[in-house]
Amino acid sequence: MGKKIILSITSFFLAIFLLAPVSFANEDLGKKIAAAGKEQLGVPYKWGGTTPSGFDCSGFILYVFNQFNISLPRTSAQQATVGKAVSKSNLLAGDLVFFKTTSSSISHAGIYIGNNQFISATSSKGIKIDSLNDPYYWGSRYVTARRVIEEKAEEPVVPSRVLSDGEYYDVAKNNWAYPAITSLSKQGIINGYAGSLFKPGNTIKRSEVAKMLSETFNLKASKAAPYSDVAKSHWAYGHIAAATEHNFFTGYDGNKFKPDEPITRAEIAALFARVFELKSQNGQATQYNDLPKSHWAYADIQKLTQNEIATGYSDQTFKASKQTSRAEFSQFLYNALQK
Repeated sequence: MGKKIILSITSFFLAIFLLAPVSFANEDLGKKIAAAGKEQLGVPYKWGGTTPSGFDCSGFILYVFNQFNISLPRTSAQQATVGKAVSKSNLLAGDLVFFKTTSSSISHAGIYIGNNQFISATSSKGIKIDSLNDPYYWGSRYVTARRVIEEKAEEPVVPSRVLSDGEYYDVAKNNWAYPAITSLSKQGIINGYAGSLFKPGNTIKRSEVAKMLSETFNLKASKAAPYSDVAKSHWAYGHIAAATEHNFFTGYDGNKFKPDEPITRAEIAALFARVFELKSQNGQATQYNDLPKSHWAYADIQKLTQNEIATGYSDQTFKASKQTSRAEFSQFLYNALQK
């Protein structure tokens, strides 16, 4: 009798544990933040700078985190008071790290990127990567770290509705990208994951974009893909070869395609301007606070917005360096196909 009671109690608490939401660090978001920081490598230091024309240390952090709609205070000392403290041994990509360089108070900050390294705006060499344990400088000046990325709760996936063709459990009917995702899915242009999930917030990879565009235009390859990092066994090999042959894509130096790299909003603009042969529309150019005319994709971004394929954000920014999510790309492609 006693054993039965113990087993029943154990089973009860085990069930509660398995069904309860589990809080954990949002590691995927942290890695995206680290990657966004690396995009600014080499940008010069500028006192008070908060844009890619020049950053100071806290301005660099503000710029990167703003891309992910995370608001932070302006100065390093203020930034060291938000979020929650995290030990040096438990750092994750996206955490903020703080140092004392010229006084007894915090005077420098950076973004932890993993492997005991952080990226920051240095007064000597601009945006660069350093070791936290640098014995010559940073190691002895390290003070603390803060985690400002919200933890998320992973809920058990419980089917809440019977799905129609093109639908996914994680794309509700009131989701802003629902029409685009379901329409493209019905056409076989996009696909989801196991369990009828679409993962709309995940960043989209170059290989996935190649696949979607080759499906959209029914492209076929007559020659091999010219890339050293895309094996014939790669799931998207045929799509990448076809998209390249039709001049949708070009690779990188060293015959690289980087199939698993995310694609930014600026890169999408350049790609769509080429693929859909977008023309500039009559009218005044859209002014974005973070998009100077000198930006390499300025003209293509203007074409994208003038043709109503993409829009900026409510703060009058375009966030050209922001990595594109699966939902965003689906909406962009859907909009382009309506033209």
